Amino acid sequence: MTTPKAANDQPLPVTVLVPTYNRADYLPEALNSLLAQDRAPAEVVVVDDGSETNAAEQVVRSFGGRVGYLRQENMGKSAALNLGLANTRQPFVWVFDDDDIAEPDALSSLYAALEANPDAGFAYGLCDKFTGAWPAPVSDANTAYWSDNRRALYVRLLEDFFMWQGAMLVRRCAYDAVGPFDVRMARSQDYEMNLRLTRRFTGAGVPKVMFHQRHHDGVRGPKAAQVKADAVEAAWRRYNQLIFSEIHVSHDLDEFHADPAHGEADDRRRITALIQRGCIMARRGLWPQATRDFDEAAALCAGGTLSTLNAQEVAALRRVFQPGARSTFADAAEAKAFGRALGGFADAELTARIRGNLLLPVSHRIKQRLRRQPAPRGETRQILMILSHLAGPGAMMEYFKARRETLLMYGVQPLDVAAGAAA
Repeated sequence: MTTPKAANDQPLPVTVLVPTYNRADYLPEALNSLLAQDRAPAEVVVVDDGSETNAAEQVVRSFGGRVGYLRQENMGKSAALNLGLANTRQPFVWVFDDDDIAEPDALSSLYAALEANPDAGFAYGLCDKFTGAWPAPVSDANTAYWSDNRRALYVRLLEDFFMWQGAMLVRRCAYDAVGPFDVRMARSQDYEMNLRLTRRFTGAGVPKVMFHQRHHDGVRGPKAAQVKADAVEAAWRRYNQLIFSEIHVSHDLDEFHADPAHGEADDRRRITALIQRGCIMARRGLWPQATRDFDEAAALCAGGTLSTLNAQEVAALRRVFQPGARSTFADAAEAKAFGRALGGFADAELTARIRGNLLLPVSHRIKQRLRRQPAPRGETRQILMILSHLAGPGAMMEYFKARRETLLMYGVQPLDVAAGAAA
């Protein structure tokens, strides 16, 4: 993690790609924030994904040649970004949304981090959120993480999305190495791409807010797959399940172990990887995959010699039912099958520890309901299914033990904006 700054006024060898579709009203503010960077990019290019009017092109013309313009038929953001990459002339790429606002020193901070870390494929920072017109009050910065261990950072990113493209600068050669954006993705194309980048390259974390993300009620997605603002969560869930269903079969099991391998994986290492993969799949609501992983882990423990959980397993289990996770059961049958898999571990103490750590974040969700705080639809039913099918002998004792511990992460640290400001 590093935050040095570049030192001269020459344009940086960066292409900024701004995909847009029917958002000409927001576009000028985004472009102004990019052109006002304390170290200018070599080029800013708007990629119009077949907007229904020529308003975006007129906005670009109003900047008098300082912004380039590409246009395609409406095929989605992924296709627009692929068109932009095919026409990129610089060795670094910054993808920036058409409705967000960049901090004035975002680009220089990210570029300096890559200069200081020549082996890194990308640099990334933080963002906050605002609603309505800019300027406006902003939220706290998003939670993000960094690590010197690429494997640990990748596992954490598999668990949760925390790298926003507007806060990232990527070497063009890294994009070339991992391939184009997936045009199947009407949503989550940034997550899918960032997973590929992090699987292959190290990232330099910069503890600084790079942009302000605008929240609004506009329609999202290409014309053929538009999503209203209140349906975005369901769309994210659907596309994330597509991503992770493929990851479950495409990745070697050992990639889910956060520590580098030293020789052939033994059964203990496989158990950790299976529990971690199962927890990742559970967070996406892919319960059949999660259940199979826990069944296999239990089979490896059939001798009954394993009675403890290691730090990675504990951290993974405690994140499955966190508020905000998409670990919802479709019905009681899914919950019952997963509960049965947990009961398959031969050692009763181990089973209780697994259940107790899974239950730890559920108390936060119960408190939210008791305080009548906003919650996803069907939240009470989900809590009841978790308690009905995942609780078991000794689980509550292990739950109270877990409450006295502070271990929530493994192998990563928060990307702390306060620490970055102090530095």
